[in-house]
Amino acid sequence: MLAHIINYSIRFLIIIIGVLLVSGLLSNPTWDTTFLRIMGIIFILFGVYRIIIYYSQVKRYNFDSQEDEEDEEK
Repeated sequence: MLAHIINYSIRFLIIIIGVLLVSGLLSNPTWDTTFLRIMGIIFILFGVYRIIIYYSQVKRYNFDSQEDEEDEEK
């Protein structure tokens, strides 16, 4: 259970960093604003992608383990 919380927290942290980059709150005057926005969008999309992949893998693992338990009972 703790591993799930840590995994989701890290993925949401990636999304938050992306939002900070897009909004300009996490910036430096020497950095190009277009580059920061593009990197922010990439961070947001990557975070969402990782959450979806992690959720589907956990769901598939739980489904597979339930099938294995049913096969062992027979």
